[in-house]
Amino acid sequence: MRITHYPAVLISLAVLGVAACGEDEEAAAGAAPGAADAPKADEPGAAAPAEAEKQEELSYTYNAMNRRDPFKTYFDELSQNEQADQSNLTELQKIDLDKLHLVAVVVGTATPMAMVEDTAGRGHTVKIGTLIGKRLGQVKHIRRGEIVVQEEFRDFTGKRIPQLKELKLEESVASAPK
Repeated sequence: MRITHYPAVLISLAVLGVAACGEDEEAAAGAAPGAADAPKADEPGAAAPAEAEKQEELSYTYNAMNRRDPFKTYFDELSQNEQADQSNLTELQKIDLDKLHLVAVVVGTATPMAMVEDTAGRGHTVKIGTLIGKRLGQVKHIRRGEIVVQEEFRDFTGKRIPQLKELKLEESVASAPK
């Protein structure tokens, strides 16, 4: 007896489910504000103004004036601020540290000095404290045959981390003893 009632119960549940879904859509459409005032689709020319009103209600324009771009990271903004500060840089700060070669070093004096050469062949004199390189580099030590430059870079948290780089004196082949 149970087996014969099982298909009948399933069919009745399916019919109720379909009927209930149809009633929800009709109830939602009937409960919408202004649904009674809306013209029927049968009336010619009445559908266009109703659609225009819906489009006006649904349209939204984002005004990004004086707002941060939500798709750019904070680090992009920091790099843009740093680039804006680069308007009054010295010539050595515009050249990457990897493109400079140490040519001469003068030590044993009260103010040790060194000369670096850029890729164009121009020489630049540096002392301790001279700003050099694109990454906020500064000459920290001038030793015999090398200079030490401290550069700063940002890690993933935005914290500045100092890094020491050495520029060593390159001895030319012509000056080497035979």
